[in-house]
Amino acid sequence: MNTVEDAYRELASGIVDFAAGRSWERACCKCEIYDKMASATYWLEGSGNIDRDALGWPDSSINIGQATLFIRDNILATGGQRIWGLTFSLFPDGKFDLEYDYSRPKE
Repeated sequence: MNTVEDAYRELASGIVDFAAGRSWERACCKCEIYDKMASATYWLEGSGNIDRDALGWPDSSINIGQATLFIRDNILATGGQRIWGLTFSLFPDGKFDLEYDYSRPKE
């Protein structure tokens, strides 16, 4: 990964893999960021329903973790703030929203 745009593409690609041909109005990935790794949970939204089932989904979560850490490091380097999580929401037209969580988790 060389740019933040590459990281965004990885997040979108993981979400598209998760959607696996199902219909959706919004697909999301919520990442929790640790020191050397990140975890992710996924869901699809459509017709007032939320679908969290992973049906035949390939394991692209490693790339999602690398992308999330890249974004964390970029924000720290360019803005001086540390993010502890992010939510990436993708829409069928390719547009996306990104929300950062700057609150450190309680231990």
